[in-house]
Amino acid sequence: AHLRESTGSVMVAVPPSGPIQAHVFRLQPGDALMDSLKDRVDLIFARIPQERCSSAFIMTAVGSLSDATLRLANASRTDDGDIVGSLSDATLRLANAARTDDGDTTNSSESNDIRSWKNKRFEITSLVGTFSRAGGCHLHMALSDHKGVCVGGHLINGTVFTTVEVVIGTIEGVLFEREQDDQTGYRELAPKQIEKHESVASKFFKRTSLKSMLVGVCLGAILHHRICTSRS
Repeated sequence: AHLRESTGSVMVAVPPSGPIQAHVFRLQPGDALMDSLKDRVDLIFARIPQERCSSAFIMTAVGSLSDATLRLANASRTDDGDIVGSLSDATLRLANAARTDDGDTTNSSESNDIRSWKNKRFEITSLVGTFSRAGGCHLHMALSDHKGVCVGGHLINGTVFTTVEVVIGTIEGVLFEREQDDQTGYRELAPKQIEKHESVASKFFKRTSLKSMLVGVCLGAILHHRICTSRS
């Protein structure tokens, strides 16, 4: 994770990488979207040793919601506080929201509030993001209504209408952590390469296998020498 390579005159960190494994599931009508995604990812992590993989991300997702909670990026506002071109009955949190000392988002008129649209029909046109073992996640979603009007932003929550089909990817040898970023004021993604440590058993078997191979080669050479000598 600390390796660096030179790109011209700039030194950049080598991005962590590893083989990807896919995990597929379907959410049912009435499921809470965010909670259900976190539960499934926790289950996936529970089946994989921490020293092998601690990163997950959404590879693809498709489905429908009856309500949603998002945070829009720098949304335009009308005089009455509504979002221009927005839907009714969904929940959205606008970007750059004011934060309290304990980290909660405020709902002041000058900040980006959390908003809700409920009892509607939305098609999920995009759902992307990352998960870490510590429960941290950062997901963005785009939705379309019955007129094809789209809205998107940071996912807070939602309710499955008919189905949500999801493929989660995990990256072997990669750790997703979240660290405080003084520039943004948020805990941002800090991907790291997991160092490989051979177990004592693995080292023992490797040494044993090597010794067995050397013994076999020596015995073979001795046997071959004796056969050649007896024939002569």
